Amino acid sequence: MQSNLDNIKYINLSETRKIGDFILEKDIKLPVLIEDGKDPSELDINSLAAGLIELCTYDKENRNFDYYKKVLLALRPDVLNDLNLAAQAKMKKKDYAFAEKLLVAVKNLAEKPECYINLAVLYAEMTVYYHKKNNDVTADMYDDILMSTLRDCEKLFPDYAPVYNEISAYHLRHGDIESARDYLDKFISISRDAKAKAQAQIMLKKFNDMLGSRDELMFAYDKMMMNLPEDAVEAINRYLSKHDPTWEAFFIRGWAKRVLEEYDSAQKDLLESLRLESKNAETYNELSICARESGNVDLAKSYLEIASDLDEESAVYLTNLAFLHLSDGEFAESREAIERARRIDPEDPQLLYIIKQYEEKTGDKVGEVISEETYSDEDFEELRKKDKEENRRREEL
Repeated sequence: MQSNLDNIKYINLSETRKIGDFILEKDIKLPVLIEDGKDPSELDINSLAAGLIELCTYDKENRNFDYYKKVLLALRPDVLNDLNLAAQAKMKKKDYAFAEKLLVAVKNLAEKPECYINLAVLYAEMTVYYHKKNNDVTADMYDDILMSTLRDCEKLFPDYAPVYNEISAYHLRHGDIESARDYLDKFISISRDAKAKAQAQIMLKKFNDMLGSRDELMFAYDKMMMNLPEDAVEAINRYLSKHDPTWEAFFIRGWAKRVLEEYDSAQKDLLESLRLESKNAETYNELSICARESGNVDLAKSYLEIASDLDEESAVYLTNLAFLHLSDGEFAESREAIERARRIDPEDPQLLYIIKQYEEKTGDKVGEVISEETYSDEDFEELRKKDKEENRRREEL
């Protein structure tokens, strides 16, 4: 939020004044928001109201805050309703900065839990808006502010049931089912809204079912980590007989069948996993192994290219790709994959082994990692100026 506190001038009253039944204290200066061209010494009602709103929004720690709040409420008895209506209008126009300012003012003035929830709704809308604009950094910032706002409400108003419902929804959006379940349970325990509690009970049962199914998936995963693929397949078959299909279930079963060398059946499960969740690098890696073992090496390479694009921070897929190219005598392609992997993790043991194999097969020595430098337009312009200056000096000499 952008503050206009610098444009506030504090003026003294020449005499005692009243706003309705409220008596202004002569010894406390009043904040007036000065517009360009106006005389700061003049006490304009609108400028005073604007100054008070600005101060109540951005300077809650002001030692005279409580007094200024009383002055504003005496001056504008309907100010809270007016600010809320104005905020709603600004939200519809997607003027989020102004809407945030208005709702923060309401929160500071009213000090009610509903005000925190209204702010949280605004931040949720802003998060969605900026994600759609592909501005994930700003979206994540407002997502954090959203949670901070709900935490403040929970701390200040621990008996206010709706805040627990909102925090539950937040965790659900972030895939934290266990936390979502716990906060919903807290909501149910203190809420007095029978209809809302009934709806929450239905959702709570779903959460418990989801957590139970997750435990079953983790059981199958643990079996794979213990190198017991047959047990993993049986566990997933039991899971799918009771629950809706998930990409995790088909991935684990496909992985297990691949280990059991049932490549055609494994590939079907892995492709179904991709259908349910399209962006998973490890699934493409498993598909690559199936394709390679089935004799379709070109398809295996294509799968690994996709995997490396999906997970640009892992050298594993590029190392596997380099190995396939090396096995087929495609040395240029193998070297390209090696260099890409080296920029991610030059000390990866599997990569170092592939480099050794590459050097033995080609006689080519792989040197130091070649670093890439990225220059902005401003950087290029600066380099160009320096080159010109250097050439000029040489000509003078």
